[in-house]
Amino acid sequence: MWPLAAQEGLPAPSGDIEGVPRRAAVLERHGIEWRFDRAYTVGAFANGDPWVLGPVNIVEITPASREIDGRVANGSMINPDPSAMMQGYDSHLFADQNRERYQEGLNVAFGIGLGNPLRLDPGDSLISTVGRRDPTVTPTLRRAAVLTCLGKPAAPDAFRPPYVAGDKEMPYRAADLDFTALRTIKPTIDAPPIDVIASRFERLWLDHFPEWPTRYAHPLENMPDYGRDIGAEFGGGALALQFDADVERKRDLLIRLTQIGIDLHACLRGGCRWEGIGGHGHGRKLPILLAGLVLHDEAMLEIGSDYVSELVRPGEGAHYFGEDGQTFYVKETSKGVWNWGHGGYGLEHDGLPEWGFGHATSAEADSAVWDENPYRRCCTANGWVAQCLAARMMGLQAHWNHAAFFDYMDRYMQVQHTDDWHRSWIAWHASMWDAYRSNY
Repeated sequence: MWPLAAQEGLPAPSGDIEGVPRRAAVLERHGIEWRFDRAYTVGAFANGDPWVLGPVNIVEITPASREIDGRVANGSMINPDPSAMMQGYDSHLFADQNRERYQEGLNVAFGIGLGNPLRLDPGDSLISTVGRRDPTVTPTLRRAAVLTCLGKPAAPDAFRPPYVAGDKEMPYRAADLDFTALRTIKPTIDAPPIDVIASRFERLWLDHFPEWPTRYAHPLENMPDYGRDIGAEFGGGALALQFDADVERKRDLLIRLTQIGIDLHACLRGGCRWEGIGGHGHGRKLPILLAGLVLHDEAMLEIGSDYVSELVRPGEGAHYFGEDGQTFYVKETSKGVWNWGHGGYGLEHDGLPEWGFGHATSAEADSAVWDENPYRRCCTANGWVAQCLAARMMGLQAHWNHAAFFDYMDRYMQVQHTDDWHRSWIAWHASMWDAYRSNY
């Protein structure tokens, strides 16, 4: 049930009774409130995100977007472009990289009121944000929520359309979810309960920017900001779906993870990518594949073939997904030369599953020396443990279509690590690996 402020003496819509129209003049989601000029028909999607039947006029968004000491914060955007870094959320966001990435015209929340309402039309997704008090800390945003404007009421178990620009048709419902695609294995004793894990995915994962500074836009209260942590967190969620719990205990978690996959797939189609560079870019491929698996969506399942990260020559990798852009097999690239002469590889390394700081775009940084680059242990594969194991359990290796990732993880997990967190960023992921990798 999602919180909503009822107006005009009407009952608060709950989004859980199909065919019963509800009306409200104010909607609230995770501390962000949208006030309309009158009551409209409203409801909620399967994951709890609200929708409103439009066109609709918004006369107030709380907290308000305003300028303080030269900084505009608490901005909102409609249907953001996932191929662009331009944004209207916060004038300090990405400021260390490029101050011009904030555009006043993209912030549709600034200056709205009774005399200047914000109009949403069917097909519009409004993302509203709240900035952190100190704009110099990471990430810049504190929270975010999305309001979707529809032309007709949604079924109560409908998945929300993607929040980015592009195709807004979303035919899937929670009733379509195929729970038989999941395993039923006993969790290790250190694994958290499913409901605790599910709570980490309740809020919007705002992740539509195509360059590594996207971490600054990941809202503090909604999701991890760093790629390593995103990969580890989602991997843990996917692994928890394999626990020997009944369908009802898994339902909320699967709905939330599937919605993230739907959103990321739309971002990918719209031009977004998550380059593997250091600890950035991880954890975006598995959500899409998971959603494709449980919804039987072939387009999602084929991303491993349609969006590849094969390095033809140094600097020419497509690098759509971080894990793929950083893992590779050492190969002879010309007679007597391995890996284009980068990294000190030779015949003894031929066929070795290997890792590079940014292999797809900067193979010159590769190194055969295991500890040459600290990112090998601190910020990459240690966050991939649960992702890799969950993908194996669900039989997604062929759809992933990058065997070097799986083979490198086998190699990585067999190496002696001086610190437990080097082996696995989240301890129970390693426990599950040790208990079940030999079975999958």
